[in-house]
Amino acid sequence: MKQAEGTLFTSKDIGKIVDRKEFRENPHWARPILEKMVFERLIWKAESYYLCPTEEQKARERQKQGRVKVGAEA
Repeated sequence: MKQAEGTLFTSKDIGKIVDRKEFRENPHWARPILEKMVFERLIWKAESYYLCPTEEQKARERQKQGRVKVGAEA
């Protein structure tokens, strides 16, 4: 996912890309791992899609949350 920052993926897409053999046996095998990564804030979840945010997206989210001030303080 890090190679495709900013791209939305489903858990099935990720499961298929990472381990096709495991995916054939259980298409939902990656979901618990992805949910743990969301909980640890390594990736984001938007509806049923997972996203590895770009630095720009992370900065924009911090601004929305009021963690970063825009401009210099005098």
